[in-house]
Amino acid sequence: MIKGIYLTGRSLDGKMKSMEVIANNLANMNTTGFKRDVPFAEVISKAGDIKIRQITDFQEGTPSATSNTFDFYLSGKAFFTVKTERGLELTRNGRFALSRDGFLVTEEGNRVIGKNGEINLSQLMLNKETDIIVTQDGEIRAGDQIIDHLLIAQIDNHSELRKVNATNFVFEDGRFQEADPVYFQVLQGYIEESNINPVIEMENMIQTNSDYEAGYKMMLSLDDSLGKANEIGKI
Repeated sequence: MIKGIYLTGRSLDGKMKSMEVIANNLANMNTTGFKRDVPFAEVISKAGDIKIRQITDFQEGTPSATSNTFDFYLSGKAFFTVKTERGLELTRNGRFALSRDGFLVTEEGNRVIGKNGEINLSQLMLNKETDIIVTQDGEIRAGDQIIDHLLIAQIDNHSELRKVNATNFVFEDGRFQEADPVYFQVLQGYIEESNINPVIEMENMIQTNSDYEAGYKMMLSLDDSLGKANEIGKI
């Protein structure tokens, strides 16, 4: 009976974590490039310990047209590379802009990385009539001048990625492979919507809440039975 209470309590803890994940998914429904987190699952390690790990669904979101010069949609198993205070990170959020000093940056102000390093377009800021063109293979052009290429990372095994915030990831060993243009396409003037389906998330929330209530009632029942058994033992 005590084991039953322990197992039920552990299950309730998992349900609570799942509710937090679902709530976070819904909160990021309109976050560009956000990847849905799957409600927590229990994984048994080789040592036999029970561990909780987070699983992310990397299904591509729908491209949405913005017509903004520095908005990019990326198809395929590929990621943009950005430099943060933590180091290089990978993202599917291609909503970029120019900083005051001419660097291509994310919404958080992190600099976007090209094959030649941090992408700087300051020399073009004085000539606003020059059109910035980004080709499908990530080449950045200003008229006939090649500025740089977006550094696109290819990740074949998504399980090796760890999420560090809503849209950024790091590779477990810190290394990643530069993507072959055959396996990705960059679309200028588009962004990637999140892959959240609000109907599915709400259904999951209702089911998880129902399961939690059922488990809680079961634990109360087991606890009550244990209390009665202890009273009988005292007679």
